[in-house]
Amino acid sequence: MQSNAGHKRFAAFWKKVELKVHRHQAIRNNRFCAWFSRGEANTAQVIHFLEQFGVFSKHFVPIQAKRVARATNLEGERLARHILVNECGVRLGQDKTPENQTFRTEWAHIEWLRQTCAPLTLDPERLGNWRTATPPTRRFLIELEKAYGSLDWLVATGASYGIETWAAWGIGKGAEAESKNFWKQLIIGLKGYNDKQRLPHGLELIPLGFFEHHFELETGHGENVHGELLKSFSRPGFDEDKFIEGGRRALDALYIFWEGLNSARKALA
Repeated sequence: MQSNAGHKRFAAFWKKVELKVHRHQAIRNNRFCAWFSRGEANTAQVIHFLEQFGVFSKHFVPIQAKRVARATNLEGERLARHILVNECGVRLGQDKTPENQTFRTEWAHIEWLRQTCAPLTLDPERLGNWRTATPPTRRFLIELEKAYGSLDWLVATGASYGIETWAAWGIGKGAEAESKNFWKQLIIGLKGYNDKQRLPHGLELIPLGFFEHHFELETGHGENVHGELLKSFSRPGFDEDKFIEGGRRALDALYIFWEGLNSARKALA
C-alpha cells in the first residue's frame, strides 16, 4: 500500500503522463482515421489502407517477439507471450487468454486480414510483404521496434503503455469518446464503404470481423491500464522521464504510419 507521499508522487506523475502521452497527436489527432470514419473512401484508398495495415499486422510479430525476449519480469513476459501467440494463430478462450487453446494457421491475424481482403481480389502475398510497405510504413515499424523492443525496460514499458493507451482510447467512456477510438473509426469507415461502394453494385461486402474483434478485445482493457502503470511506477529504479520517453517514441512512430496513409489517400482521391 502506498503512503500519502507515494500517492502524491504518483498523482504528479499521472499528470505528466496525461500531458505528454495521452495528448499525443497519434491518439488525439489521427487525421486519416477521422477522415476514414466518414465512409467516403474509394476502392483504391481502401486497398492501400488494407495493404499497409497488412504490413503492420505481419511485422508486428517479430516486434512482439522482442518484447517477450526482453521482458524483465515473469508477468510481463507471460502477457507479451499471450499477445504473440494470439497474433500467430492461437485464439483466446473465455478468460481472454490463449492458455489451453488450439492453434490454427487461418487464425493468425495476417491470415484473417487476408480473408478480410478476399472480396477485393488482392494478391495475398502482397498483404504483409515488406516490399508492399511505403517509406512511412517502413519507418514506423523500424522506430516502433526500437522503442517497443528496447533493451531498456523503462523505454519498452513506456512504449507498451503508449500503444495500449492508443488502442483502448475512448472505449467505455461514452459514445462520443468511443467514436474517437481508431478501431471504431475503421469499422464505421469500412461499413460506409460497403454501403456506398459495394452493396449498390451487388459486390461481395468486406467482412468487418477482424476489426470488430480487435475493438471488442480492447473493451475493458482501458480500465486495467491505470493499474498496470501503478505497478510499473512502484518498481525499484523506476524513471519517470524514461517511461514517458518510451511512450512518446512509440506514439511518434505510430503517427508516421497514419500520416503516411493520410497523404496517400489524398493522392488516391
